[in-house]
Amino acid sequence: MPRFLLLAFILLACPAPGAAATLTGREVARLADQADSSRDARKTMLMVINRDGSQLTRKMEMFTKKFPPDERSLIRFEAPPDIRDTSYLTWSWDDPGREDDMWVFLSSENLVRRISGGGKTGSFMRSDLANEDIEKRAVADDAQTLLREETVENVPCWVVEYIPERAGDSGYAKRVAWIRQDIHLPVRIDYHDKRGELLKTALYGGFSQIDGIWTYTRMRIDTPRRGSQTLIQITDVTYNSGLPDSFFEQSNLKR
Repeated sequence: MPRFLLLAFILLACPAPGAAATLTGREVARLADQADSSRDARKTMLMVINRDGSQLTRKMEMFTKKFPPDERSLIRFEAPPDIRDTSYLTWSWDDPGREDDMWVFLSSENLVRRISGGGKTGSFMRSDLANEDIEKRAVADDAQTLLREETVENVPCWVVEYIPERAGDSGYAKRVAWIRQDIHLPVRIDYHDKRGELLKTALYGGFSQIDGIWTYTRMRIDTPRRGSQTLIQITDVTYNSGLPDSFFEQSNLKR
C-alpha cells in the first residue's frame, strides 16, 4: 500500500484528540450511579410543599452510607413539631431480584411500620415524591437506552430512558433522565405512569463541589395534573464523617 494511503487509513481509523466514543444507556447509567464517590453523607434539607392551595414546610436530615455493593439511608424530620422525629429507614440492595427494605417510624403514633409493594407508590410525607423515590435503584433494576444527546442551558447532556426490568418493581412505566456529560448528575427526570403518560418532572440545580464531590443543592418536582409542586433546598452537606454501621439499624428509627 502506498505510504500516503496508509497514513490516510490510519488517520481515518483513529479518533481525533478529545473525541469520545458513543456510550450505551447502561454505561451512562453506571457513570451517574458512581457520581457520588463518598462513603457516607449527611444532608440538611428544607422541603416546601405547595398543594391544594396550601403550603407545608418540613425540615429534615438525610444520612446515607454505602455498604458495598448496597446502600442504606435514614431520613429524620426535625420540624414542624407534629412530625418531629418521624423517620424513614431504607436498605437498598444491589441485587435486582431483591426488593429494597423500607420502614417508617411514625412519631405521632410511636409506631414502626414496614413499607413494601404498593405502599412504595404512596406519597412521601404529602410531597410530590413517592416513597420509592427515596430508594436508590440499582443500575441492574432497569433497562437503559440512550435516546439522544441534548444541550440544556449550554451544558451537553445524555438523555437516557430507564424501564424497570420487573413491571411490579416500580409505580412508573419509565423514567427519562437528562444527565450532564461533565459531572454525571441529572438536571431533569421525567416520570411516566403505568399508562405511559407524563406524571411529574424533577428539576435539579445549584450544582457545586463539596469536599471534591459534585452535588446538587436544589430540586423541584412538578406534578401538573395535580397542580402541586415540591421544592427541596439542601442547606448543609457533610461527606465522609464516618457514620457507624449501627446508625442504619431499625433500632435507630426511634431517637
